[in-house]
Amino acid sequence: MQISLPQQLKQGRQYIEFWPAQPELLNYFAEYRAVIVSRFVLKYGAPLAALAFLLPLLFIGVEQLKQALFYALFIGSLPVQSLFLMYNKSKEPLPPSLKGWYKNGVEKIKDKPADTEFSVIKPTFLDLAKLLHFSYNR
Repeated sequence: MQISLPQQLKQGRQYIEFWPAQPELLNYFAEYRAVIVSRFVLKYGAPLAALAFLLPLLFIGVEQLKQALFYALFIGSLPVQSLFLMYNKSKEPLPPSLKGWYKNGVEKIKDKPADTEFSVIKPTFLDLAKLLHFSYNR
């Protein structure tokens, strides 16, 4: 099933939002570093792109227009790139080491009422993020 690019970007943002903002997750999940970087890029990407465009023009002049535009377009595209990469990461299946940990976590919270279904058959990184989100927000 093909999914459109705007839907992929939306699902990438949802994946980022599911990860709880807990510093201790850095010790356990390498994926959390990418989530932190993506949050930073989404928050500061547009202002940095504007600065990358305006500062060379203000201080050096119009002769730097091409370079300033190139840098601004590159920095401005980073949020889209990060959302696309987060979408791709969210669809990847969990490695065996995390799969066992994930299944154990689902078993522990099965008796608690949840509005989210947790996939045990083929868990993905999105399922892991949902599990962490549920466990930190209850």
